[in-house]
Amino acid sequence: MNKEIYKVKYNEYLDLFNQYSEKVFSSVETPNNLANAMKYSLFAGGKRIRPVMMLAFADIIGYGAKNVLPFALALECIHTYSLIHDDLPALDNDILRRGNPTCHVKFNESTAILAGDALLNFAFEHVLENISSKKEINALLCLAKLSGYSGMLSGQQSDIEMEKKGGDESTLLKIHENKTCKLLTAPFVIPAILIGDTETINMAQEFGFLSGVIFQFTDDLLDVLGNESDIGKTTGKDLNSGKLTSVKLYGVDGVKSKIKEYVLKTENIIKSIDNSGFLKCFISSVTDWIYEN
Repeated sequence: MNKEIYKVKYNEYLDLFNQYSEKVFSSVETPNNLANAMKYSLFAGGKRIRPVMMLAFADIIGYGAKNVLPFALALECIHTYSLIHDDLPALDNDILRRGNPTCHVKFNESTAILAGDALLNFAFEHVLENISSKKEINALLCLAKLSGYSGMLSGQQSDIEMEKKGGDESTLLKIHENKTCKLLTAPFVIPAILIGDTETINMAQEFGFLSGVIFQFTDDLLDVLGNESDIGKTTGKDLNSGKLTSVKLYGVDGVKSKIKEYVLKTENIIKSIDNSGFLKCFISSVTDWIYEN
């Protein structure tokens, strides 16, 4: 699969997801600004990497993209809630997200907190309204664990506690494993759980972790070298706050080398699970910026 075909396929999945999410949220209303804040953040743009990859992976392993749409929407709701809360003054205190004012800037801090809470609750409400089998329940449990206190939230807490402190590679990878990789594992693990194949689940977990590290290391580079108008968020904040990042630990050139190492590790998994070339193009799409700059 070449880059042009990949882009076409990616946009097909993106359109499928956007149509589904817009239809679902057309009936989400409140007698106040809560629903407006939820929709503002959820539909503020972005590449929709997590839901698109879930739809694509479901097709790759033969489960079917349309069958995971409720889970894909739930995952994007959880991701969006995490961004809303991450941008709050108590955490990153950011004013720009996806090229737009952050939720607490557009509305207010209280509304942003509640909008994040509401998106998290809606994620599980929506899936529970659309599932019935044991495998589907197990997949939802997996999503809860990946995004909960032993997953993404633990990573965010460790990220906060390690500000202005030193750390080694093991500490950095543990933070990234929870903060970033867990939620980037979900697009692959959830379809694998739904299809019920242990070998596929194991490969999905490994690929999700590796792609999560690649994604986070690339994001660390963008924070240092990227342009705000291109990436849609404030740059330099991690460096200025003293966070433990891959750039702080390895330096810019060191991070680029590490990313190449992790890309190589994904190749054997891709060969075992995907004949279409979509996953290889996905990894390339994440790292292209590095090679172009």
